[in-house]
Amino acid sequence: MSAIIKWLTVAGLLLVTSSCSLLSQPVPAPALDNKSRLAQITAIEQYTVQATVGIKTPDESLSGNLTWQQHNTEHYKARLANALGISLFELTNNQQGSSILLRGERYQAVDSSTLLWQLAGWSMPLADMPLWLKGIPGDAATAIEYDELGRVRAFQLTDSTGIIWQLHYQRFFADQLALPQRIHLTSDDTQIRFHIRSWQL
Repeated sequence: MSAIIKWLTVAGLLLVTSSCSLLSQPVPAPALDNKSRLAQITAIEQYTVQATVGIKTPDESLSGNLTWQQHNTEHYKARLANALGISLFELTNNQQGSSILLRGERYQAVDSSTLLWQLAGWSMPLADMPLWLKGIPGDAATAIEYDELGRVRAFQLTDSTGIIWQLHYQRFFADQLALPQRIHLTSDDTQIRFHIRSWQL
């Protein structure tokens, strides 16, 4: 076999191998058109989110792993634990109101944001969290901004304690629903960062 034929044979094998490798790599699903995407996301009432959360206030900085379980539009459970798995707080919200398990004691109130603020010294816009976790601003949102694909990029929200929050979506998952992956919340004195690791729908 001549050197040229050998070279062509090797080159052909390399090309076939490279093509197979490219074909075997997973290709991200194309995003739905924004109207269909929004309709599907809005219809989701049950989901579980696993996320890493970082919270910085003037008095402290803490981080932990958040599990948020949404059972329906009014009923959810949330648990924030530190790196050792020790619970920082557990939050339950249903038709009867809100309760927080903090340092082994359970406290109840009508409003979860106010309760968290009174007990922990910091808060977040919990009333609309089932919506903004999914990338939906809700009726109370103002100054809504969109990206080039029509997804909500940022908006402003006032929680039940009167604190004004700026929410920014920094990254979305590369699938058809393009659910949020990184969310940044800021108020006058607090910063909260969410890095969502997984969605279970």
